[in-house]
Amino acid sequence: MGDNMPGRNTPALQWLEARIAAWAAGPAAIGLTSAQVTNLAADITDARDSFTSVQTVRGDSKNATASYDDKATSMRHNASPLIANIKNFAENSADPQVVYDAANVSPKDPPSPAPAPSQPTNIRRVIEPDGAVTLSWDAIAPVGAIYNVTRRLATETGFTFVGQGDGSDKSFSDSTVPPGTTSATYIIQGVRGSKTGLQSQPIVVFFGTADAETGGAEAGMGLAA
Repeated sequence: MGDNMPGRNTPALQWLEARIAAWAAGPAAIGLTSAQVTNLAADITDARDSFTSVQTVRGDSKNATASYDDKATSMRHNASPLIANIKNFAENSADPQVVYDAANVSPKDPPSPAPAPSQPTNIRRVIEPDGAVTLSWDAIAPVGAIYNVTRRLATETGFTFVGQGDGSDKSFSDSTVPPGTTSATYIIQGVRGSKTGLQSQPIVVFFGTADAETGGAEAGMGLAA
């Protein structure tokens, strides 16, 4: 430690403890009286005793807090299945609210409705050897989702529903493309119950041009103008 007494209590206590014995051995030599040094030594002893008590209390408090956390965690762990039993019993009773009121617990939360299917992205398409177009895509689809596929041929002005793809495999094969078609534009949209997801970007498949590769290869990619 430095030559000057620190400004904080604990470092000051340690600083004085390191010097009080030398001061008591010859107080007059450093301009002090025996009474002054004796009184200061008593103060140092009192401060050290209090500091030790504080440390003991802190240790006890830490141990008590850890013990409480362990016991409270065990309590919650044991109580959770009991509360679940109460709620299950209530749901299977003639009047669930009577059971909930008797137990003073809240009813089960209603199940959260599943979200609408996400927008189809990263759409791939393949022109099969028989001329059918197989589309596949990426999307987040809750259980029960389906995907409506609409198509607009090069000779048409509007889109027509051509079928549905399952939400699990996220693919659809269109085998109704008329012979001689030069291009077809597809839009895919997920549906689950009354919820409808965002439409995909319109995707163009070209037939019989340098942009298309038949026989199972990927068709040329294009966005509808």
